[in-house]
Amino acid sequence: MLNTTLLNPFSRRALRCFKGKFSDGAFAEARRKLSGRQGSEPGFEEDAQSFFVLLCAGALRGVSSPAARAAKEVIKKVLASRIWGLLEQRGVDERNLDPELLPMLLEDFTLLPISRAGIEPPPEDLRLLRAKQGEPLLYALPWKELLPALRSRRVSLARLYISRGYVLLTLKQAIACYLESIAERCDEFMRLASVEDPRLEDIAVLLEEVPVSRTSRPVKLGAKRLKEECFPPCIRATLAGVGSGSRNYAITVLLTSFISYARIAPFNAGENARIADFVRDLRVVTEEVLPVIYAAAERCSPPLFEDQPLEKLNINYHLGFGLTEELRLEDSGRSPWYFVPNCEKIRREAPSLCSPDRHCRDVRNPLVYYTRRRYRREE
Repeated sequence: MLNTTLLNPFSRRALRCFKGKFSDGAFAEARRKLSGRQGSEPGFEEDAQSFFVLLCAGALRGVSSPAARAAKEVIKKVLASRIWGLLEQRGVDERNLDPELLPMLLEDFTLLPISRAGIEPPPEDLRLLRAKQGEPLLYALPWKELLPALRSRRVSLARLYISRGYVLLTLKQAIACYLESIAERCDEFMRLASVEDPRLEDIAVLLEEVPVSRTSRPVKLGAKRLKEECFPPCIRATLAGVGSGSRNYAITVLLTSFISYARIAPFNAGENARIADFVRDLRVVTEEVLPVIYAAAERCSPPLFEDQPLEKLNINYHLGFGLTEELRLEDSGRSPWYFVPNCEKIRREAPSLCSPDRHCRDVRNPLVYYTRRRYRREE
């Protein structure tokens, strides 16, 4: 099984199957991958070609298009399912994993068990790291192999242990880094792809219908309006306008994160989320999120942008688009999409905003307050 299951579409043996044209079976297998249906194990060549069918179809719309992003997400999902499936076949769980197994599975990826990398972190460091990550650190990855995962913001360098040019990873982190390296190679392939086959258009249409999101379907313009009556007291106070002492924190940090997550990803978006993971139409941001923030900034005393116009750039930065005036969906992820600060931090940074009501009981974050009140009301 180790030698027959395709886990890297860009391995030498898989690339030999790409001949600039595709069989009918490759298109059928590509459609099966898109549908998520289970079926009989495809032949190796048919399986390999189906990955290239998806990428060539995505390339028809451009590397930054929703179709191209969907092609990458489908490929990552298929490969992740295969990797975990192979591990489970060998009875792998948190207690009995042989660290040598995963590096054997992953082709063209320099992953080593920590014991073979010659790294011996102090026991206290390992204990703290394990507590922080929630899982044991098993693998060492050369830091250059980590770059795709850093660029996609699927892992955060601040949360990792680096020693002698290696990054120490858990099992889940190692698999995530591998999948992001595959995703970058998908981008490179699509930039150069020039296959002409009329059947690819049908696949491109199907790709455009695939929701590119880790947790939910893509957010549509006007699909789920914000309900201010469910906002927590700190947000209502910010919307009413705040004084000069709390303006920057209230508007740029608290309100920007709250309004954007409440509108776009009200439930757990996952670590290193990007707005582009949930939004296909940027007008959700420019017409539904930013106007709320700008109106609250105007109500401040004095108005925030009147003496600090650069705070508009800072708001864009906190939304994850970097320090830029012009928002483009493809730039999502250039900076972190800052999550809503916890109640404890709000009390510390802007105590005047915190006036708890009866719904604040047992709530530690304003977004939890909003989702509990709003979605319980709608059940």
